[in-house]
Amino acid sequence: MSKDELLEALKSGRIDYIRVEFIDLLGNVRGRSLRRAEFETITQRDSGISYPESLALLDYKDQPIKDKYEDILAIPDPSTFVAIPYLERTARVLSFLFYPDFTPSPYCSRGILRKAIHKLEEKGYSLQIALEPTFYLIKENEEKLLPADESRAFSPEGLMEEQNFLKDLIKDLESVGIQVKTINKHYGPAQYEIGFEEKEALSAADSLTTSREIIRDVARIYNMYATFMPKPFSDMPGSSMDVYFKLLRKDEKETMTDPNDPKGYGISRVAYSFVAGILDHLGGIMAFASPTINSYKRFREIITPALGGMGSERHFVVRIPSNFREIKSLEFRLADPLANSYLMLSSIIFAGIDGIEKDLDQEIDVATVNIPKSLQESLKRLDEDNVLKFSLGTDLVSAFIDLKKREIESYESYVSDWEVSSYLKAGW
Repeated sequence: MSKDELLEALKSGRIDYIRVEFIDLLGNVRGRSLRRAEFETITQRDSGISYPESLALLDYKDQPIKDKYEDILAIPDPSTFVAIPYLERTARVLSFLFYPDFTPSPYCSRGILRKAIHKLEEKGYSLQIALEPTFYLIKENEEKLLPADESRAFSPEGLMEEQNFLKDLIKDLESVGIQVKTINKHYGPAQYEIGFEEKEALSAADSLTTSREIIRDVARIYNMYATFMPKPFSDMPGSSMDVYFKLLRKDEKETMTDPNDPKGYGISRVAYSFVAGILDHLGGIMAFASPTINSYKRFREIITPALGGMGSERHFVVRIPSNFREIKSLEFRLADPLANSYLMLSSIIFAGIDGIEKDLDQEIDVATVNIPKSLQESLKRLDEDNVLKFSLGTDLVSAFIDLKKREIESYESYVSDWEVSSYLKAGW
């Protein structure tokens, strides 16, 4: 809805509190709740809510990477306004971040994706995205966090075990405009995959943010926890997020297919170029798509893509689905559900644009690039990727790398239970 439509809707008196939220650099949601009158005032004036800039640059332990920053303004985006279905008289709206002089903040994840979308539009294209995140449901048992059920991979048992949770989850998601296409009982016990309808890139990223909040909250209502951690259990399958993408022309006609494709897959030259750009910048993209130390522990699993190329086989990073000629979408397979989807999609778009501008071509069923094996390697390749650094903003990339280096340093200084059990009595 527009700003005027939002203000008109608030006159109904059905909403008393509005959470004004924004996305930090790691993809976490930050914000505060306002009374309706205060929210109406800032919306009418386009004045936004003031926050310390450090809130956009917190690590996973809520520590900022620097001590001093200017104020930033979170200016609500009316198109993201939704009533939270399980909370009384409460709504939520996402924001863009600006400085007090209304200069866009270089650390605004949503703003970076909007910039990438505009750049793609200048080339005559738009991008449709469908996301399929995976998550575990967890219960606490004798102070241990364990899967909430013991259902097997893709079994009807799993859908039966959590049917009440899943029914309420679908109802709440669809009440805020997020259409659920599929829910699968995934590989691990109490692990579920949810597939969303195709949307324009920014709307798809917003829907993922909203869905993670709703999945988290509905799980708590059922006395469970939902985790999007890529590898929460050493001996169980990891969680991933498939990213389906489709290019459209300005006239909204699809441009992914070509019946005269000499390679025989029915894929257009511009789609090959877009994919070639993604693979050419894969190392830097992985810093956003698989953004934690834990992400790379699932790379050891047989079901995780291990071939840095494009093909119809599921071990390729970019997969050609068997029904490609019908859905006209390709699949990026190395993201995980903890990714900041705004920065991940931004990096994919900018990489794809680079492929289009250079008129790159892409081989089929050939591993053309190396997939990073660790977060350190991904960050190194991001730091060396001048195209992504310039496109995303050097300030943002520098801050992101600083946050991740702190994460790595903290991890490497931590003594784990495995180390204690392996080395405590060594040398006796």
